[in-house]
Parts: sequence; C-alpha cells; structure tokens
Amino acid sequence: MEHSEYKEPVVDQPPRLLRLAQVAAMLQVHPKTVYYWVRTGRLNALTSPGGLLRVRAEDARALCQSAGMPVPADLATVRRRVHALEPDKAVGRSLVRNLKAKGFDVRTFDDPFELVIATAKEPPEVLIIDVKAPHVEARRALAALRRDDATKRTRVIIWSDLDADETAALLEAGVDSVVPRGDAAALAKALK
Repeated sequence: MEHSEYKEPVVDQPPRLLRLAQVAAMLQVHPKTVYYWVRTGRLNALTSPGGLLRVRAEDARALCQSAGMPVPADLATVRRRVHALEPDKAVGRSLVRNLKAKGFDVRTFDDPFELVIATAKEPPEVLIIDVKAPHVEARRALAALRRDDATKRTRVIIWSDLDADETAALLEAGVDSVVPRGDAAALAKALK
C-alpha cells in the first residue's frame, strides 16, 4: 500500500464582487451607465447563477485607471492580481517579494500549463512571461489571450533578455512591454 503525504489545499481569497448599483454609487454615476459599460465591454462582469450581473472590484478599479477617473477609497484597497511565469524559483520568490511590497497580489508559476489554467480560472490584470522558459510560444499565447473575452484586456509584460529584433517583433505582436529579466525598477515602471 502506498503512503501519500496529505497536503492541505491552498485556497485563494475569492474576488470581491459588486452589484452594478454599488459600482454606480462608488463612481457617482447612474446605474444605467454602469450597465452600458458592461454591455459595451468597457467593464467586465460575471453573471451569477441567478442571472444577475456582478463586477469584480479589481475590474471596476481598472476601469477607473484606464479612463482617468479618480479611484474611490473603496476600490483603492483592491490588490491588483499579477500572474508571472518564472521557471527559476529563487527569481520567482524575489519577484513575489518585490511586487507584494508594491501592493500587488502575485502568483508565480514555473510551469506554463499551470499558468494557463490559473489565468483562465481567474484572469489577472497583468501577466508577466519569461519567453525563454521551456514550452512557451509567446505569439500563440498572446493570440489566445486576446481571443478570450475574460483575458483580452490583460496586460502582457515580457520579462526576458531579448535582442532588439525580438523585442520589436513582440511589441508589434501586441505585447504591452518588454523588460530585461532581473530589472526590478523597469518592471515596476511597466506595471504602472
């Protein structure tokens, strides 16, 4: 008989969901305006089992930031979700430590397939990818992200040492930023 070690499952805190009326009150707009934003795709919303629309607090915050609106205090405390593909565990720990200190909710992955599953389950605001990691095809991954409604607004930052031609090709393909691997200051600047 095999002996297996019991591992306690890691449970992430569920996202804070808001009713459209709550978002409207926070942003001081009419609820129909919030509904219009959802209908036109400016604001992501989830449909509850009862058929009601709910907005993640981080999505409402992202809308404020992208539209240049002031972020209400109720939304300012939302930690921005970041997923990072980093095969080197020591570099991954350093990345988590630096980004958590700046107020991000960071999860690192050393396996690109685990990253895909986690990103599909809970889309991050920012995805940091080391394109030199094994089994990573940046252009295909970017195309898949842009096709999916849940991830089409996810910002993609490439975290790798690339030459000028590779950098230009990735930026042309739709990557938001290319940051030299290990340059924490450049990464923090790209995340703003």
